[in-house]
Amino acid sequence: MKILSSIALGILTSTYTLAQTTMCFKENHTSMITIEKTVLNGGLCSSKKSVIDMKKDGWIVDDIKIEKTSLGNNYIYIFKKNNKTLSSLNEAEIEKIVMKKLETRKKEEIEIQKRDIKLKMSKSGKEIYLRHCQSCHGKNADIKSHNTSRPLINLSFTDMKLAIRDYTLGEYDRGRAFIMKPYSDLLTTKRLKDVYSYIQTLKDNNKTGDNK
Repeated sequence: MKILSSIALGILTSTYTLAQTTMCFKENHTSMITIEKTVLNGGLCSSKKSVIDMKKDGWIVDDIKIEKTSLGNNYIYIFKKNNKTLSSLNEAEIEKIVMKKLETRKKEEIEIQKRDIKLKMSKSGKEIYLRHCQSCHGKNADIKSHNTSRPLINLSFTDMKLAIRDYTLGEYDRGRAFIMKPYSDLLTTKRLKDVYSYIQTLKDNNKTGDNK
């Protein structure tokens, strides 16, 4: 079993469920003789199965609690079903389970890394935006600067990238390009990505009503 390192085995034994449990009950039942044939409520019994039915499905009674009432007895059954144990699995089955768990963990770690990167980008973008962009494009990036440009919050990253490129090349001018030209020279692709990431947080805040 080449792939099963101690780490992998730790993942397997900590996440692989070896048993299932469910709780069913019956209130105010008057006969102890008929209780096992009586349909139980709750859990996987779901008002459809009796103790006998559950046993036929492979469940065993792990615990019973009986409480006397003025109308009879309340019965609570704890059922348990054992799944395959690790020792009963063959090498291929164990390897498949471990690989699936490792793949899931890797995906989770990648998502965490992506969130951390976006957070760093938005923080950097916020500094750039507040220093160089907010005075013209507004606190929420929703103003038409000088009544000529489009609100930045409505633009995709490609839109912003093309606009910056055209400002830099002198190919985009709605009458106020000279104002934007120095900033377009400042905005490298990385800085533009950071600014765009920050603007997306403004958009998200607007949706949730957090941006005031």
